[in-house]
Amino acid sequence: MDNEQSLRQELAALQHELRRVSDAIERNRSHALEQHARLLRNNIALCEKELKQLSSPLHCVGNQV
Repeated sequence: MDNEQSLRQELAALQHELRRVSDAIERNRSHALEQHARLLRNNIALCEKELKQLSSPLHCVGNQV
């Protein structure tokens, strides 16, 4: 499995977990759940940034040399 595919799977898992936590927050708002949701959103943003870097033209050209 390559890095891009691995990141996409991790991103999907994080998004799924964020939906689950968001649902729990709607039922029972707590500081711990909100912190967990914030951490998940930060990790999602990081995965998305890394995916963009992997698919950028400069990265692709660098791998072909």
